Amino acid sequence: KIFLEKMPRQIHRLEELLRSSNFDWKELSAVRSGAAAPLNNFLNQHYTHLKPILLDFMDDLCKIRLWIVCLIPRVEDGDNKGVEIQHEVIDVCNEGLSSLDSLYRYYFRYNIERAKDFGKKGEVW
Repeated sequence: KIFLEKMPRQIHRLEELLRSSNFDWKELSAVRSGAAAPLNNFLNQHYTHLKPILLDFMDDLCKIRLWIVCLIPRVEDGDNKGVEIQHEVIDVCNEGLSSLDSLYRYYFRYNIERAKDFGKKGEVW
């Protein structure tokens, strides 16, 4: 059910978000030139859309990884066919989780760095 229904639906949601007029890449390029406020608005607006999708993907990958771990036969059984492939799939799930986690945490790191910059400059929010 996760592979056939849920993940394709989530990918479709991401594609719709990227194609929507609300997701304006020009706004991000203007931010890189030094404007601080638009970046905050840009990130806040899109993080609210991306956060539930990222968390759903992370949850699904954890379920898939757990399901595969439960399917790995015990060594005593002697049935080790496909175990190497199962371990490779678990590694891919772990890499995906790591990537999603870094995307999820980027927003928090941005806010921490921004707060440090404002603190150094002595500016009031």
